[in-house]
Amino acid sequence: MDHGTRILVGAVATTVLAGCAGGTRSTVAPPAVHPVVSDGVVNVGAVALHLHCIGDGAPPVVIDAGLGLGGAAWLDVQRAVAETTRTCVYDRAGIGYSSRPAELPHTNDTMARELHELLLRAGLVGPFVLVGHSMGGVNVRLYADQHPTEVAGMVLVDAMNSEQVERYWSLMPKTALDEFHEGLSHVSEGTTYETLASGLAKMQAESRSIGDLPLVVLTRGKEDGFPGITAEHAATMLRAWHDMQQELLHLSRNAVQVVAVNSHHNMQWDAPHLVAASIRETVRAVRAHGRVSTDTLAPLATEGPQ
Repeated sequence: MDHGTRILVGAVATTVLAGCAGGTRSTVAPPAVHPVVSDGVVNVGAVALHLHCIGDGAPPVVIDAGLGLGGAAWLDVQRAVAETTRTCVYDRAGIGYSSRPAELPHTNDTMARELHELLLRAGLVGPFVLVGHSMGGVNVRLYADQHPTEVAGMVLVDAMNSEQVERYWSLMPKTALDEFHEGLSHVSEGTTYETLASGLAKMQAESRSIGDLPLVVLTRGKEDGFPGITAEHAATMLRAWHDMQQELLHLSRNAVQVVAVNSHHNMQWDAPHLVAASIRETVRAVRAHGRVSTDTLAPLATEGPQ
């Protein structure tokens, strides 16, 4: 099952224009001012989401973790990236210090919209570098589709592919897939297998290229495996995963991929230096209006348990 999450926050402020009639003359109200929240719980409609930001600089980075984990799982990476720029993590509804989802099931589309509202109400100003791990990759891609001008770049950390159901989960042993279905019913985020599958389908239908914006795709080198699975079966699943990961490069004309050969799915723990360096490289490319490069990333590709 997907692990790893807490965290995604970056920022976006909107200007609210209000026209006031006055004869033939109209005036424009000043932009709405939101207090900047660095650490705390922010009311976002019917839910309250916890946000934690450190560091200074632009573009700000917002991290959205994998299913079932909160921002705390990414604190080591966050601290490393915060030496370069403003870096935020958050707890999705049902995780960490955030309140439970207002409606069930809790869809990826809802998560993306709640993230946008969180950044707005926290007074954070983009465009952002969005970092999505596993299921978080679905959320940040939906966010980018809904708010393309608020995205400066993207890092996808072993992120889900839109054809995950047909090309990867279908390869899981039946007992493991049954456990996966059952486990999702106990996740406090309120996400079901059917909801997640529909989120992937929505991403497939609506996802678009981010053009020339910098994109780094990080891919695990080791299959997590399942009880009773043969080495040959695990290798087949990993090849399928790598094929799908490579296809993520089509999301941008300015993209690179790095395979973390010794890392499993939760790269924020197995290869934190590689993940942090990849985010910093994306920030560098945004600032330089240039190409993203693997020059500083390739030497870190072997990080992880030996």
